[in-house]
Amino acid sequence: MPNSPDNFLLVEMCERLKAGQTVTMLFGGASMWPMINGNGDKIRLRPLDADEECKPGKVYLFFDGNHYIIHRLMRIKKGVHDFRGDNCFKHEYVHRDGVLAQLMTVIRPDGTEVDCEGDWWRKRSRKVVLRRSARNLIYRVASRKARRKWSVLYFVLLAVLMWAPLNGLGLPLNNYVFGLRLDHLLHGLVFIPCAFFLMDWLRRRQWTVLGVAILIGLITEFGQYLLPFRGFDVNDLIANFGGSFLGWLAILPFMLRRPFKQ
Repeated sequence: MPNSPDNFLLVEMCERLKAGQTVTMLFGGASMWPMINGNGDKIRLRPLDADEECKPGKVYLFFDGNHYIIHRLMRIKKGVHDFRGDNCFKHEYVHRDGVLAQLMTVIRPDGTEVDCEGDWWRKRSRKVVLRRSARNLIYRVASRKARRKWSVLYFVLLAVLMWAPLNGLGLPLNNYVFGLRLDHLLHGLVFIPCAFFLMDWLRRRQWTVLGVAILIGLITEFGQYLLPFRGFDVNDLIANFGGSFLGWLAILPFMLRRPFKQ
């Protein structure tokens, strides 16, 4: 069914809601999976009173641009209602006058009715929302746009750690962890993300990413040779190379599987 404001079925649905009637309709799409299955589930909606406030966590029917959408209300900030589908990344932002109805019941294909005010629905919804929020956070952090922003911060911090006079802090870096000196271990750990933050700038050219990561490890360590408050250590250099190589190996399948897109 075309989702447009001139579709006669949707117009009829809105007229019935405005008249104070409940509406039962077939749900389509996967935006509310797994709470609502777009392959057979029906939903029952009730109209909202003119002065009724929407509650975060509930699922509503609203009009956004040229589409009728049934998504969950995440939050209300300064009068703007923030909606997101349980299986979606993007959000929709509408004002209260664009919200038409609240979801009351989900009717499964076998006739089973799920009360959207019941304990099972609330508990299940909470788990789904938390899981989707965690996935979206990972997506935002790991997306190409986010990686490019984080990469600037990473390389600034790398330069600070490698060239700042940290030796004067009195840190016990000559201790051993798993048979490795703590300073060598820290060098390796610091360089593990290097290839990850380089791959987008170098268009995921695998050997170029590895070469530049190793070159950065070489430059940072030889830079310490020129600083009076730091010292060159071949073991630190090897640790830099080892961390860069391990990080490169970790992202190599990703670079091979997904070609770079500008």
